[in-house]
Amino acid sequence: MTQIPTEVLAEIIKLAETLPIDPSIYAEIPSARRRSLRLELESVVSRLGTVAQTLDTVRLPKHVFDPTSPEVIGDLVARTLLLQEKEPLEDAVKQSFYGAGVYAIYYRGTFDCYAPLSGKDHPIYVGKADPEAMHALTPQGQGLRLHTRLKDHHKNIAKAENLNLADFDCRYLVVRSAWVETAEDHLINWFLPVWNNEAKVCYGFGKHGDSAKTRANERSPWDTLHPGRSWATSEDNTPNRRSVKEIRQSIADHFAKHPPK
Repeated sequence: MTQIPTEVLAEIIKLAETLPIDPSIYAEIPSARRRSLRLELESVVSRLGTVAQTLDTVRLPKHVFDPTSPEVIGDLVARTLLLQEKEPLEDAVKQSFYGAGVYAIYYRGTFDCYAPLSGKDHPIYVGKADPEAMHALTPQGQGLRLHTRLKDHHKNIAKAENLNLADFDCRYLVVRSAWVETAEDHLINWFLPVWNNEAKVCYGFGKHGDSAKTRANERSPWDTLHPGRSWATSEDNTPNRRSVKEIRQSIADHFAKHPPK
């Protein structure tokens, strides 16, 4: 039978009580060493926390529901967005409206790369529009940001040589300022949309435009596959390192790995 190390625990507690907490005492320790010590102490604290839980005779609950958790709110906002009526992107931008928030854009056209999206309620792109004032409490205080963002996308799709505006629908939802980014992150992780995800399969659609000073930036995969935006296809804009064929293959690989449902 393993002996309970009560003496060891007592020594650790006693030692911890002797450690000074005045920051000035550690001022002469080199920064690299201070960082190393901090990481080591954080590891010890984590270990001690586990031991403390082990000593507790009352078990922790299996699940804790916290309605203020960013994950919970992100999921709630995302699911509420999906309950909104889907409408043609062309109709959504006809009249301006107040508010910031999140949105999803859907494709139902015949461009061969996006065939896996056919008949699926799966967005090709999701995004957010931040409010004019970060702590705005009303849609009016948030400004016209969501409408403006959708209108920007409308214009960019219209410029693409091989896309048709009539093939795009959208959903959008005005969201309380503090939760816009959380909701967008949840939507991206949920759908892994081909036009914006961490794998950077066909990114670039959401770019607002390169200034004259940054035209030498590498052309995005989206602008390579869907040419038409003059600022992204000018002669002084560096071509993407991937060819159209390679970008197409990346899209096919993405859908094979993450098939739309």
